[in-house]
Amino acid sequence: MTMESEKLVIELNYRNEIIDERNEEQPFNSRKMFDLLTETVVDKRTLQLVEIHDLFKAIDHTRTHVGSAHLFHSLVNPSESIELIHAKQDSYCELESNARLQHTIAEFLATFHSGETVLFKFLNAHMQALLPYHDFQDAMTSIEYMLEAAEVPKPETAYLDSLFKSILAFKGSPAASLVFGPRYRTSQGVKAAEEKKPFFRLKFRPSRLTIGSFLPALPGLLFGAGWWFGFMHEAVAFTLFMLTAWMSIFGVVYGAVIKPIFDFETAILPIRNRLIESNRFASAIEAVAAIDELLSFVTYSQKVPHPTVMPEFGNHTKAHYFAARDLLNPTRAANDPDFVGNDLTLEGCRATFITGPNSGGKTTICKTVVQSQILGQIGAPVVASYARMSLADRITYQAPAFDTLLDEEGRFGTELKVTRDIFYETTPKSLVILDEIAEGTTTHEKMSLSVAIMNGFYQVGNNTLLVTHSYELVEQFQQQNQGQYLQVEFKDNRPTHRLVPGISKDSHALRVARKIGFAPEDIQAHLVEKGYGEG
Repeated sequence: MTMESEKLVIELNYRNEIIDERNEEQPFNSRKMFDLLTETVVDKRTLQLVEIHDLFKAIDHTRTHVGSAHLFHSLVNPSESIELIHAKQDSYCELESNARLQHTIAEFLATFHSGETVLFKFLNAHMQALLPYHDFQDAMTSIEYMLEAAEVPKPETAYLDSLFKSILAFKGSPAASLVFGPRYRTSQGVKAAEEKKPFFRLKFRPSRLTIGSFLPALPGLLFGAGWWFGFMHEAVAFTLFMLTAWMSIFGVVYGAVIKPIFDFETAILPIRNRLIESNRFASAIEAVAAIDELLSFVTYSQKVPHPTVMPEFGNHTKAHYFAARDLLNPTRAANDPDFVGNDLTLEGCRATFITGPNSGGKTTICKTVVQSQILGQIGAPVVASYARMSLADRITYQAPAFDTLLDEEGRFGTELKVTRDIFYETTPKSLVILDEIAEGTTTHEKMSLSVAIMNGFYQVGNNTLLVTHSYELVEQFQQQNQGQYLQVEFKDNRPTHRLVPGISKDSHALRVARKIGFAPEDIQAHLVEKGYGEG
């Protein structure tokens, strides 16, 4: 894990996602986090088109807020390390096959989550300066419980074992010593007992009722007792009591107001800052999130009513490849036991042309490929009976979008710019999905430009899927024996939602128009009914 990834979950959560200003626990908001993240292997347009938030909701079975944030970050930022993917897959398999380990980790996560709200309230500095001690103590206790609960039997796989080691490694850090105490004020700030001891130090006691709070009131109490019990002359005792009574008031004010604010600014906030700046603490929280993500994968696999499998990952070819049997959409399949799967092989063909009428499932299949590639690349299972794929250095999906008043070139120029940017960034290891191209111009120009674009991608040698109604375009590539050609299967004039070899020349536009009541005969009937065009 890089330093940036170690910091990310904790920073996003303590700033934005866990606790609001009223100390109310909030569910993790993936859309807020989406706006904060930068683009990586997958651009944000693609993520929105393939419904990344719905994918996140479908597979999110995390038990902590940091786990949710980590899972979403993984989806938006698929790994480019095949070693990390293999390590996560190994640990997933260990966890999936070991019910006892699942239970142990679930208990650990439940322990962490029980103190997660107070911990992030502390990290957010959302405490009241006049009432800081209870929140501070609860936050320290939650960290102690996290470390105690992390003492689980040693996992067999390296990735899972390293995560628990990252949590326990925090124990040996100076920041952890501040958690367990005792803590001392020094000329160099708040220090733990085992840190370098300066000449002057004063123990920090996180409580408003300390001996120091009563010292100013001591003279007044003594003189008051002397007056009451007759140990001193009444006039002298009363006079001295009245003269020192202000010190008692100061003691009350000090314990109730001054000390909490002073402690908050000079001890509690510095301890918070030490934790935030501690790489070991950030790594520990990140490790909790990664453990939660892994268990979420197992839970998703158990709950989805279809077979799931870990894809075989390789990096032995120069070009991207993807193949699967009984591949289903991970979002739709999660709640639909009757969802139809597809066998798909995108290997060595460079270009795959998908044709067929509307409502046949072409877009769903393309989204399924992208979502499954993302899942595979974060170490998660895909919904299929078998799958294999290689790392994609870029994953892009383009679908038609309406132009705006700011687009000087209109729809054609706007979409062509997107296609241009995709093409210039594509390498042989890229996965590109194009849902129609060169829309918004004449049929002749669309054909010639589409051929040029697809020839360009073909020469690059990456995996490109083109969804199109233009069977003439596909036939040109068929004549050159370039690519593979798949069409949506129809039986009894209804789509089966399966892809079969071939090129579809049927649009079924008239069938759709009749279904929605806007066929030519419907238009004519409306004109007659309203009396338009008569006489």
